[in-house]
Amino acid sequence: MAKELRFPNINTIVISGRLTRDVELRYLQNGTPIAKLSIAFNRNYQKNGEWHQETSFIDVVVWSKRGEQCAEYLHKGSPVIIEGYLRTHSYVDKNDQNRKVTEVIAGKVSFLEKDGYNTNDDYSKSDNTDNSKDKPDAEVTDDDVPF
Repeated sequence: MAKELRFPNINTIVISGRLTRDVELRYLQNGTPIAKLSIAFNRNYQKNGEWHQETSFIDVVVWSKRGEQCAEYLHKGSPVIIEGYLRTHSYVDKNDQNRKVTEVIAGKVSFLEKDGYNTNDDYSKSDNTDNSKDKPDAEVTDDDVPF
C-alpha cells in the first residue's frame, strides 16, 4: 500500500500597498479592538511585449492594540506592509444573497510613513518607543496613491 503524500497547511501572506480609506475601528462587546483596513496593491506584467499594471484591493483585519495604533496613525493613502493569513467566510446579505469574503488577518503591520508609529512591531507587543530617528525620510502625497 502506497503512503499518502501530505502537504503542510501553509497559509501565509505578505503584501504591501496603500490604504484606500481611513481605518475603521470598533470594539467587540468584551472590549477587544478590531480595525478594518482596505489596501490597494499593484501587479506589473508583460503582455505582447508591453508592460501593464493591474491594481487589486483586499480587506485587512487587525486585532487588539495594533488595531488601535493603525486607527491612530494611518490614513487614506498610507503605505503599509501586512503579514498575516487569508481567511474566507460566507454570509447572507440583507437581500438574501449568499456572499463570500476573503480578507487578510494581520499578524504584523509595518507602517512605512515617516510619521508612522513603531514601524516593525508586532501588534501584540506593547513596546511604545518612538523610533522616528531610525526611519528613512519619505514624503507621501495624494498624487502617489494609485486610485
